[in-house]
Amino acid sequence: MTYDLREALDRRVLVLDGAMGTQIHAADLELERDYLGLENCPEIINHTRPEVIRAIHESYLAAGSDAVETNTFGGSVLTLAEFGLAERCRELNAKAARIAREACEKLSTPDRPRFALGSLGPGTKLATLGQIAYAKLRGSYEEQVLGLIEGGVDGILIETCQDPLQIKAAINATLRAREALKRDVPILVSVTMEVTGTMLVGTEMGAAIALLDPYPIDLLSINCATGPREMSEHVRLLGQTCRKRIGVYPNAGLPQLVDGKPFYPLTPAELADWLMRFVDEDGLGMIGGCCGTTPEHIAAAAKALGVREPKRRKSAHQPQVTSIYSAVPLFQDNSVLFVGERSNANGSKAFREHLLGGNVDAMVQMGREQLREGSHVLDVCTAYVGRDEVADMTKVVERYRSEVALPLTIDSTETPVLAAALALCGGRSIVNSINLEDGLE
Repeated sequence: MTYDLREALDRRVLVLDGAMGTQIHAADLELERDYLGLENCPEIINHTRPEVIRAIHESYLAAGSDAVETNTFGGSVLTLAEFGLAERCRELNAKAARIAREACEKLSTPDRPRFALGSLGPGTKLATLGQIAYAKLRGSYEEQVLGLIEGGVDGILIETCQDPLQIKAAINATLRAREALKRDVPILVSVTMEVTGTMLVGTEMGAAIALLDPYPIDLLSINCATGPREMSEHVRLLGQTCRKRIGVYPNAGLPQLVDGKPFYPLTPAELADWLMRFVDEDGLGMIGGCCGTTPEHIAAAAKALGVREPKRRKSAHQPQVTSIYSAVPLFQDNSVLFVGERSNANGSKAFREHLLGGNVDAMVQMGREQLREGSHVLDVCTAYVGRDEVADMTKVVERYRSEVALPLTIDSTETPVLAAALALCGGRSIVNSINLEDGLE
């Protein structure tokens, strides 16, 4: 039986499960027999010991979870390739999905449906840092999502996100898989804010909210890295400005090292208190736990929550563009939006000469100068007769995206150039020089 996750999210605050990895480790599995010698590859347990994974799901559902995540956090083609399992990606994800759905079917009732969410983790390579190409990352996720949807998941949860470009790859992979299989499964995204106050590549919470606003996702959440206390400021901003449904599933506090092992200090009652505060004050529609949380933590949260509708929110949304670091409102309070035009081969002789000479360092310096002089956005154009505009745009954007902390306007009339540039931009950019000379098509 398949239930409507979107309808459930609108009707009541849902409880997600807790940590999967710690529960697998607690099962005392054998490296050779159960992991097939593949240490640190829990996805293979979906094949060798499905009853162990099913029992973990059932323990969280019995504790009060409305939704459980598949054991596929590292189940993309790229991550499984590190264990020689790339060709089994679709198979292992489909198996994991069926295991989760079986557990949900067992504990669902007409009044309390349970949901299986396909987990997509961040992987081990950051696209914004050039460690993996966007198209390859998207393809890796697409194969994973195809398996999860074929296995029957009720939604896709793109979680523990550390890089905006990785999020875009995962969302677009899911959209492609949905289209291929003709199944409109909901998409949930959860970002990770480090103790530094930003995502791993430096993205602020406000920028994450702004750059994900145009995407057809059903819920935006925060998870991992810290406990609820450290997340509170980010959760507040989420509640105040995000137009999507919102959620949070923190760690059980900041980890401590006790007897050489990580220890998470937050008790079930303490976690439940924090989660109820977020529900009451910030209007969360989904709560749960991440690292260090157990069925006991989830039971405490579910008991404290009971059955209640999400609090009505009125978000203070404003149109914004972003770099990978921060957001810039399109409407300036005391000024106009200044677009720096000196990174344009058609408008700046100096930039054009640096482009022709291959001096990317000098072009980066020109971008930084415009930032210091008060530009809010940088227009980037590398069009010049007789040159490879795609290659030139790629060289510039690869540097500008991380070394010039401003949103970019991609200025080109050529679709391949726009596509190449946007595949490099983790932030929310502006596309310039669009015309209808060839008609609407």
